[in-house]
Amino acid sequence: LGGSISVTSRPGEGSTFRLSIAIGLLEGVKLLENLTEAGLEAERAEQEDAARRTTLNCRLLLAEDGPDNQRLISFVLRKAGAEVVAADNGQMAVHLALAALAENSPFDVVLMDMQMPVMDGYAATRELRNAGYTRPILALTAHAMTDDRRKCLDAGCDDYATKPIDRARLLSTIARYVSPCPAPPKPDAAECLLSSSGG
Repeated sequence: LGGSISVTSRPGEGSTFRLSIAIGLLEGVKLLENLTEAGLEAERAEQEDAARRTTLNCRLLLAEDGPDNQRLISFVLRKAGAEVVAADNGQMAVHLALAALAENSPFDVVLMDMQMPVMDGYAATRELRNAGYTRPILALTAHAMTDDRRKCLDAGCDDYATKPIDRARLLSTIARYVSPCPAPPKPDAAECLLSSSGG
């Protein structure tokens, strides 16, 4: 590469390595201050790439009372290929989930905001589980402490995602709970409704 490398070392003090290469103009190139930052940038880019490749060919129930959050999360999910039905509170979510199950067209995954009016996500999840609902329920909450995660799982949620949402993490979490679509015989005949891997 036409560069040079050198090392100076002092016993008991440490070593300094120097590498010099001609890299050209750096205009518009973001410089990272440390290796940790570089690792985080690479991980984030990898997650975003995975999110772009994630296709959710499934039917989701989104229980979210905040209109802005509901629109944003619905947009992200629909862009990934999911069909989304929204519920403004836990009581409505319970009704829609059980009605869909009774009509033999259950949701593949329920995304349950834990802080909602009328009936919160904890009570709604417990009510669904008490009614024999076995489909995946994923908690959505702004509380990210370990105790909060445990509280969601204890209520009957299968998994947990934090708000504000991380698009890549949300999509990959949902993808873990839906079965892959079997390969169709012909590309133009690609239609299937995913069922939950949890049964």
